[in-house]
Amino acid sequence: MTYYVEKKLPLGPIRFGVSTRKGLDAIDDDPTLSTGPNGEFVVRRDDGFFLGDTTRVVEPVLPHARSISQTPFFSSLKPDGTPRGYGFLALILFGALFILLGLGVVARKGPQGWIEVILGVICIAIPIVMTAQRRKQIRDQEERERAEREELERRNRELLTWYAKALNYLHTDRGDAAFDALRGERKTLTVPYEIWAPSARRTILEIGFDELAKRGVAESNAIAELLCKAGDAAGLTPEDVAGVKHDLYTTVFWHLLAGDRLGKTQECQLLALREGLGYTGDDLQLEALAAAQFRDLRDITSETLPHTQCAIRLGFQEHCIHQAPLDAGTLHITNRRLIIDNKRRTEVLLPKVFEVEVNVDDTVVTVKTDQKKPLHLRLGYPIFTAAMIELAAGLDERPKGFA
Repeated sequence: MTYYVEKKLPLGPIRFGVSTRKGLDAIDDDPTLSTGPNGEFVVRRDDGFFLGDTTRVVEPVLPHARSISQTPFFSSLKPDGTPRGYGFLALILFGALFILLGLGVVARKGPQGWIEVILGVICIAIPIVMTAQRRKQIRDQEERERAEREELERRNRELLTWYAKALNYLHTDRGDAAFDALRGERKTLTVPYEIWAPSARRTILEIGFDELAKRGVAESNAIAELLCKAGDAAGLTPEDVAGVKHDLYTTVFWHLLAGDRLGKTQECQLLALREGLGYTGDDLQLEALAAAQFRDLRDITSETLPHTQCAIRLGFQEHCIHQAPLDAGTLHITNRRLIIDNKRRTEVLLPKVFEVEVNVDDTVVTVKTDQKKPLHLRLGYPIFTAAMIELAAGLDERPKGFA
């Protein structure tokens, strides 16, 4: 059975397998982090399943205005909630009615019915002609505005290009002149904050990883000051600057967890980094919960699985291993099956389970079986519970002496 954890990180998601966790004494004392200078995950062990991905860098893009030429003509005839729109609709309906009446008169009495037909055609033609004239006026106005807008967009693209160059220059030069140049380019920007802020935030985060690789966690205070200085020069809000520091710490933390290298030495490194960046335990509850779950998993194997009491009836030679509350109900894990006890009880034999995935951000465990639909379980302790499923599936339930 495959069991892995997935976590979204600022520079790309990471997926890693969760096998039996090492004891604290078995973890190396190497203080080197598992995060590289570009924020990538660095594998420092020979076994295990690891997959680190990098999200594509998206350059700032200016929004495009919608043109009347992109709207189908007949869509313009639809009622838009105004008296004009309903008037056009009434004329078209009356016109259609006159045409039908006129055709009926032509069929029964002769040519005099063509008068109604001609009136009906005129009624239908009036909204079409007026709509066409209105669309032409809008197109002419749009053409004038387009010329003005293109000139403004050309200038904005040029300013964004210079801003991006000044921002990227910080990768190689972090002197006062580089910060002043970036601050000057930022002041010239007239586009909305949300267009250029994601790019600035990513670049400053990359600078943080580079500084961390060069200076180490001992210089966390200086790195934090540099990030604040870069964020101020780039024009980021204090909340986004704090987000960059948070992203830096969480990436380092999860990379250590993925490599099963969160031992005593690494805990000290994380503490120094956390304090240097100005974070407390209350600010990192998700990381603290994850660390607690992996800590509880240390040295637990299929042979040392716990026994607990289940509030359900069990079969012959069946015992309960773990219970976990769900949004509505309880999950029971025994040595033979999974039991989801809620409004409708669901049971799955452990040999039928072939993959368990934990989405840390959503605290959801996905259990894939030979059934068409996987089970999605929202849990408060998802990593630990999923590990219990994997370990229980590895039990040998064959009778003693069976070969």
